[in-house]
Amino acid sequence: MTLLPNTYLAQFQSLRPDFPALAGDAVRASRERLGVSSQEPLELVELLDGVSNELCQIADAAELVRNVHPEEAYVQQASAAVQEVANFMSEVNLDSDLYNSMKVAESSEHFGNISLEAQTVLHHMRVSMEHEGIHLPEDAKEQCIQLLDAEQQLSFKILERQERSEASASGAWVPLSSLGALSAHARGLPQKNDEVLLPRHSALADQVLKTSPSAEARRRIHEAVTGGDAEEGMVSLLAVRQHLAKLRGYESWAHYAQRDSLLQSPQHVEHFLEAAWHRLRPGLLAELQILAEEKSSLGDPSKLEGWDLPFLLHRCKQKHQTADQISQYLTYESLLNGVRLILSRLLGLEFTQEEPAPGELWHPSVQKFGLRDDNNNLLGVLYLDPFQRAGKKVQSAQFTLQGSKVLSDGTRQTPKTSLVYALPQGVHNLTPSFALTFMHEIGHAVHSLLSETHFQHLSGTRGTIDFVEFPSHLFEHFVSDPECLASYAVSGAGKSLPLELQRAHRQRPFSQIEAVQQLLYAVVDQAFYTYHPVGKPEAQVAAVQQHLRDSFSKFELDGPFNGSLVELLGLASPSRFDHLVHYGGSYYCYLFNRALAAHVWRQGFQSDPFNAKAGTRLRGMLRRGSVVQTLDVIRELCPGDPAFAAHEVPLDAMMELSHSSA
Repeated sequence: MTLLPNTYLAQFQSLRPDFPALAGDAVRASRERLGVSSQEPLELVELLDGVSNELCQIADAAELVRNVHPEEAYVQQASAAVQEVANFMSEVNLDSDLYNSMKVAESSEHFGNISLEAQTVLHHMRVSMEHEGIHLPEDAKEQCIQLLDAEQQLSFKILERQERSEASASGAWVPLSSLGALSAHARGLPQKNDEVLLPRHSALADQVLKTSPSAEARRRIHEAVTGGDAEEGMVSLLAVRQHLAKLRGYESWAHYAQRDSLLQSPQHVEHFLEAAWHRLRPGLLAELQILAEEKSSLGDPSKLEGWDLPFLLHRCKQKHQTADQISQYLTYESLLNGVRLILSRLLGLEFTQEEPAPGELWHPSVQKFGLRDDNNNLLGVLYLDPFQRAGKKVQSAQFTLQGSKVLSDGTRQTPKTSLVYALPQGVHNLTPSFALTFMHEIGHAVHSLLSETHFQHLSGTRGTIDFVEFPSHLFEHFVSDPECLASYAVSGAGKSLPLELQRAHRQRPFSQIEAVQQLLYAVVDQAFYTYHPVGKPEAQVAAVQQHLRDSFSKFELDGPFNGSLVELLGLASPSRFDHLVHYGGSYYCYLFNRALAAHVWRQGFQSDPFNAKAGTRLRGMLRRGSVVQTLDVIRELCPGDPAFAAHEVPLDAMMELSHSSA
């Protein structure tokens, strides 16, 4: 079985993994091309973007392979290819001749004559090299190289430790009697003295947290899930990143991570989080009071504990039963019909299943779709890989395979991307939460596939995270909006979503608790990456933890619970919070885009979600990829809307759309 979902790679139809050879060929060709670089601005940008395009086609396809392919041989070879390309890029980023050519090009009299996109791409590439230390004195450059290597090694070890921890037998010993009807699922797990060891991140442990009336069993699992381990590794990573940020001229890693963001600085992020907390606080308190009353009704008048929340939330939500009833109208096919409807009615595009070339797909369950305009021109290709299987390492993710780009012969390179999910085989009715995730990823894919940039460097989602998260959050509203959902949600018997379920879908039981959890994780992220540890990591762990506790002080409240709000909401320790590794300094973007997308939806889409003019504006924004990453680009979706700064994004729409009817 071949796995080469890429125009550049599709010619290789053999059954053996070819990635290392392809990567080696691409690296050698790229090295030759870069050896004759020009200092004329446009020629230099064309050269650099062309080389980057060739390398990305190898590395991006290989990255997909090593995350989804069912055969270990492919996974290993793909990993080797990713590493070879990464090593070459590290070499290129320290090429002083190339860097000097960029500086000369940017300062030349011809620089102002090239397009804004070309100027932006050249600037981004030059700054990226500076972040690798190319412009520093030799001693500082050597220090930068060592820090970059240390950052990579520490990140890998932390994530590897997390994976080992999740896959290991470590967890919580709980009484077998506490499992009730779930005890049948405990066969094969370690047992002794009438207790069973539940892996802390297992589906069974999650079900016990939600359904077991045994507070003791829930407490043990809760403490196993939220407890910290190997915090020294995270503190070491923090120290390395703070040194890197200083070398790059930034006050902290958070300042570095937010350098091109919509919010621009940790101070603005803090302003936004405090404003959101002020609005969410009353609803949070009301929801916690409902949970306390539910606990009391079960004969336990004591205050809420962290291990009570999953259990009580599950009980209270079961009383609504809305999600279970709506699931009868949500299938994989109905979600695909929703995508067709959105693309057709809003954006004027066809979304059709295409016949793959021999060897193009990596598994029989993968589907190929094309986005076409009204002249039947192919604008983009989407590969959907929806179902669970052995070897698949991700639950939901987008993998860009080919960005938009004008090629040297004047033709346009077709954007290609893959969406990967982990739906259980044979499950027909899907949850509203999965439908939301599905449409979120579709938003990312559409941003990539409708991009019409001249260069691939800033095509689609290749931009700063709080900008590229906007389209995906906007697309969530095609699920959360009852009228939109009703336009495509159909049961297996062909029945449409009833009006009473549409009304019920407007309610968001306990949404304030979920939003505050997201907010507090953003606080952890900001506090962590604005702190500067001094001394050995093992000696700094306590200081970092105290700094985090101090940062939470303004986000506390008196309520019907024991301990702190952070403990109640079950926030994991830094060593378990993998976003600190992947997107350090940027976690705020999820709550921020939740607010921004809600505002844009209400102002520009809610009254007529499939309005052609609104679709034209949205398509115009997506067409520009991530070349211009400003709030003004997003605000163009709401003509006549009063201006506002990003950190002062209006919160009314988010609060209205997340109205809780707990």
